[in-house]
Parts: sequence; C-alpha cells; structure tokens
Amino acid sequence: MTSQQKIFWSIVALVVLLVGALMLSGGVDRQLAPELVAAWVALQPAGSQLAQTGRIEIPAGTEFELHAVLEARDWSGKKVYFTEADRLVIEGEEIPTELLRRWSRSQAPRILWFTVEGLSPFLAVEEVEGLEEFRFREVFRSDWARAWSIPGDLQPSAERQEVRDMVTGLPRFGTQRFHVRIEMYGPKSSITPEVRLRSPQATELPDRVKDFPTAIASLPGGLEVPSQVFGLSQIEVAPEALGAAAEVLAEWTRNRVAFSRLTVLREMLDRSGLTYEDLEWTDVDLEEGPAWSPTAVEPGDFLRVGERIAILVADRGEAGILDRSDLCFDFIKGARVRPLNEIFVGEGLVEWARQTSSPSPPSD
Repeated sequence: MTSQQKIFWSIVALVVLLVGALMLSGGVDRQLAPELVAAWVALQPAGSQLAQTGRIEIPAGTEFELHAVLEARDWSGKKVYFTEADRLVIEGEEIPTELLRRWSRSQAPRILWFTVEGLSPFLAVEEVEGLEEFRFREVFRSDWARAWSIPGDLQPSAERQEVRDMVTGLPRFGTQRFHVRIEMYGPKSSITPEVRLRSPQATELPDRVKDFPTAIASLPGGLEVPSQVFGLSQIEVAPEALGAAAEVLAEWTRNRVAFSRLTVLREMLDRSGLTYEDLEWTDVDLEEGPAWSPTAVEPGDFLRVGERIAILVADRGEAGILDRSDLCFDFIKGARVRPLNEIFVGEGLVEWARQTSSPSPPSD
C-alpha cells in the first residue's frame, strides 16, 4: 500500500469515527430532526377509511377514533405528518399517503387529550350582554390513554357513564369537541417541555366552530335535533332580554355551540315546517295512555303541563302504551333523559302534540 493510499484510508477511518461519535452523542439525530409545526385532531368513524379534521356527524352509538396528528417539516423543507391514521384529510384536503409517517425517533412525544366544553352546563342570563360570559374550556381527560390514537368518547367530563346507561339504555348520542397537546422533552429536562404544540383551542370558539374537531351523534327522526344538544351548555335568557338574544342563541343552537329550550323547539318545528301555533294539543291520561305507533305516539312528540314541555323518546313501561315509566328529554338546567314520572307528578291529564302532523284521537 502506497503512502497516498495509507493517507486516504486514514482519513476515511477518521471520518467514520467522527460520524460514529456524533451518532452516539445524538448530534446527527438532532440535526436531522423534523421541525415541528402544528398539532391537529382527526376523527375517524367506524367503517370509514378516512380520518379527518373538523366535524363529523354519525348515528347514535357509532364508534369513532381520535388521531393525534403532528405536522412537521423534514430536513429538506418538505411537509410531513406524523400520525397512526392510514389516510388523512386536513381542512377538506386529503394528504398524500407518502407524506404520512409513524413516529419512530428516539425522542418520544407526550400526547395529552382534552374535551372542549362550556364552562358550566347551565347559564342563566338576565341581559343580552350576559351572553359574553359564555366561554369554552379545555378539560384534561386523565383517564384517556396518552397515545397517538384512542377511542372517541362523547361523555362530558362531569357525567357518570354507568348511571346514565342504567337509566336510559339508549345508544350514546350528543355533541363533543376535542383538543390535543403534543409535548417534546429534551435530554436536560423531563419537567418542562422544549416544544408544546396545541390543536385548535377553546379560545377559538365559537368563531371557529365549523372546522373545530367535533363529533355529533344523533338519534333518528324527530329526535335528531334534541339529541344533538346533549353535552352542550344550556343558556336561558330572561324574558325581557330574549328578543335581543334570540338570533344569537338560534345561531349557536344551529352550530351546536350552546342551546336554549326555545331554540331547540324552534329548530325542531322549522324542520317540520310548523310553528308553535300550528301544534294541536290533545289531553291524554298517563294512566291509560295512547299507543306507541306511527299513527299515534312516537319519538319526538311533545308533552306539556303549563310551561313545562318534554320530548318523548322511548317506551320503557308497559309495552306499546304511553305511561309514566317511558323516557323523555327534559331541558331544565341542562339536557337530561328522565322517565315521565319525574316530570309529570300527581294525578290529572297532560297535553300531547305530534311534531309532524295533527294527532289521532287517543286510544282507550
């Protein structure tokens, strides 16, 4: 071997040693690390091949997944997306599959999941300016897995799921919004993250409601509208301020931001092409009620005594007959599912009206 060859191979060996030392120290890994840009939440209903940001609407009881998405730029400046979703749509545009990555770097991110809910399940407003008090908050779900993909859950943070299931026996329905934080920690600190990225935040609502990560699960037919407001805050305005607040509350209800009893009723009737004055009320006796059938009582019909109005949901007492054990939606200081005997107590008749057409005479 000539002296020039010896010099050449010595240089090669030195370079190899330097690269090895850099690799062992993490220098190259840090130099080639992607630049982290943004975090997203993508929702994927069962049976769909696509995970998408923004809003999904699904039938009640449909399962769905939440996927954390980390948008980044690689060493060449090209956008890449770290996620466990196989196909991804962000703001209506599908991301080419070659830009999707699984996270495989030595530095593991910490992924924290939140629901985004109203500050209170119920707000009483005396003046229209009081609507400005309504805010959303991010609620950390410590019982959810800190993983890239997790099962979606519509349950509000304060609700006890086992109690609800025992009372209603209905598939899960309602509206829920989601937020994710992705934190990266360096070798010098396991307490304070070097980088923290957040998906769209509670402070962006209600302005960003149309593209905020949201799942809306609905019961069918006449129960679609009232079932969708479960999980939202109820806002009731004093009568003297209602006129000025009516359109704001109606818009919030349409966008599933918040609701009031009147705006839920109004949207239900609008979809049926009716007004409240069009409803024809018939006296019924809950001790000897009419039948549950498409030509008599059905889900979505209304019951009232005075100003208290409930929406019929399901037959739970004597099969096929409307009675006090049957379930309804009640909107007093928050949306609830209750048996009729918790609302209409004592003896006497209640008034019944169909949501879609004039009622048939009650059966004996």
